[in-house]
Amino acid sequence: MTAKMKKLMVPVLLLLSFTICQGQRTRCKDPSEEHLRQKLYRLSPDSLLLTKSDYVPDVRMKKCPTSVNTSSELMQDRSISPWSYRINKDMNRYPQEIVEAYCLCRGCVTSKETSMVSEPFYKEVSVLYKSSKCKKSRYVYKLRYVRVAQFCICRFH
Repeated sequence: MTAKMKKLMVPVLLLLSFTICQGQRTRCKDPSEEHLRQKLYRLSPDSLLLTKSDYVPDVRMKKCPTSVNTSSELMQDRSISPWSYRINKDMNRYPQEIVEAYCLCRGCVTSKETSMVSEPFYKEVSVLYKSSKCKKSRYVYKLRYVRVAQFCICRFH
């Protein structure tokens, strides 16, 4: 290798190492909460998710009651197929936390009939999922639909 080639190699190597270092410093970040909320509304304006402010999730899982609670103000307590709520959390989804119902009983509270079962009623809701793609230093989120339990109902088995 000649002296002239060595002189040319040094700036090229410096430029290449600077470019590599810059690439490592530019990491992909999540868009803001407001940006994701607006994107979800724009892509799916009828998205109806149960939020924590609408329903209070349980701290501990509840058990099946022996009878219908007629004195409660909550519909899920007065139902013959009672239910409660828990948080479904996914850090790669917007919203990260979704409130979903879970049935408290296998059967129906007032029915002695063993052919009646309590089961969740599902609704498909739109959410945004984080992809591995990065655009303008931000992760790209894609619209998807997930089934979320809304409440529980009794039906014949």
